[in-house]
Amino acid sequence: MAFAAIALARPARAAEPLAALVGVWSGALMDDGRSYRARLAIAVDHRATLTIVDMAELTLEASQFELSGLDLTLEWKTNNITFTGRLTGADALTGTVVQDGKPAPIAFKRGDLFKVDRTVLPPGPLTPARLNRLLAISGAPALGLAWAFKGGPDHVLADGLRSADARTPVAATDQWHIGSDTKSMTATLAARLVEARRLDWTTTVGETLGPRLADMNPAYAGANLLHLLSHRSGLPHDAPDPDGRFSRVPLEDPRGERLAYAAEALKQPPLARVGETESYSNTGFVVAAAMFEVVMGRSWERLMREQVFRPLGLGSAGFGPPAAGGRLSQPLGHARGPDGRLHPETRRARADLPTVLGPAGLIHINLGDLLTYLKAHRDHPTTFLTEASWRKLQTPPFGGHSALGWGVDGNGSLGHVGSNGLWWAHVFIDQQAGMVFAGAQNAVTPEAQSVMQQAQEAAKHSRGEVYSRGEV
Repeated sequence: MAFAAIALARPARAAEPLAALVGVWSGALMDDGRSYRARLAIAVDHRATLTIVDMAELTLEASQFELSGLDLTLEWKTNNITFTGRLTGADALTGTVVQDGKPAPIAFKRGDLFKVDRTVLPPGPLTPARLNRLLAISGAPALGLAWAFKGGPDHVLADGLRSADARTPVAATDQWHIGSDTKSMTATLAARLVEARRLDWTTTVGETLGPRLADMNPAYAGANLLHLLSHRSGLPHDAPDPDGRFSRVPLEDPRGERLAYAAEALKQPPLARVGETESYSNTGFVVAAAMFEVVMGRSWERLMREQVFRPLGLGSAGFGPPAAGGRLSQPLGHARGPDGRLHPETRRARADLPTVLGPAGLIHINLGDLLTYLKAHRDHPTTFLTEASWRKLQTPPFGGHSALGWGVDGNGSLGHVGSNGLWWAHVFIDQQAGMVFAGAQNAVTPEAQSVMQQAQEAAKHSRGEVYSRGEV
């Protein structure tokens, strides 16, 4: 029996390495006390996909596949991720994942080993009882949902706990981190500055930042605001920061670090020529904000307060995590620990992404104010922006599905999802139904996207329901 066990565990022969790799593999990597679960699928046609289980099962297709004997190299160029590993047994694939220059070891085992709740509830309106059921499916400590139809009242429901380690319940007025749903807000700021004639949609990186960044890759010089805000600039997903030199705590004036981050991004080789390819990029929004800051002489944070939050009455909107230092005055974001459970992130320096990334995804806001913002994008108030500017924001400037901070579907509806790794947020404007919808949970779970889609559909069935803002 001992020989049989050894035979089963031996590495595959070099003549048949691909056949030995084909299938699904599950593994987890650790980073500063957090566990990130991943699923790797390898096909016979030399294709591979990486599913980040705890990022609502985000699936990425590899751009490069190289196999040499038992050694495998995969690359996801757009996301700046590489995996190098070796088949060390019939059911073991061991290697290293590198993202943005930072390496982490990972050991994959054969099979789909992570449980995901794929329950889909029958159709029906979005009631407190349905919210409670969706919360259970989500696996998150708390879930908040909000919606409104044109001409109708706002509805805000919340259920669950601010922290998985305490018994403090969430409230309908609580604030939630909305991650990349921030992007349309940054684009909205751009529209305000264009209308004030401080910038133009065709203002380029070369014009504004070129004189300050001597080592900028000249390939980016012609990228303008439309390219940057619709993921058409050719910039990478993120700038490399392997040493963690960019601050994760609030800065009195972030402009210096933001310009340094933009400079790092603009040194990188482009993924494609400007305007040629749609490639999702946080750095495009940071570079755009650096342009705002140079032209206006004020930080993106200050400009957002002056030009977007105050005019729209978004009193709860701010930057970074809603609660600092683990205080339970607001919900806390959660990450999965080595024990497989969700734990609140109470370390201030780990509770969010670097401050310089604010324009790409660091706003927090309560759901009532988020509805106010979404209704502005639905109703196009001309006291805030001209109709031409609203249309500019919501139309893909180079075709495809990316408008300025928005994704656009075939019906002309607008949507986006956002996450900093500790929260999940979802916004949607159904133009045909006249409905705006927002949802958020204080953890990223495999079920997050399915839960939000189910909640959005239930909201569409809720026209005329009696639940009002503030009811839980």
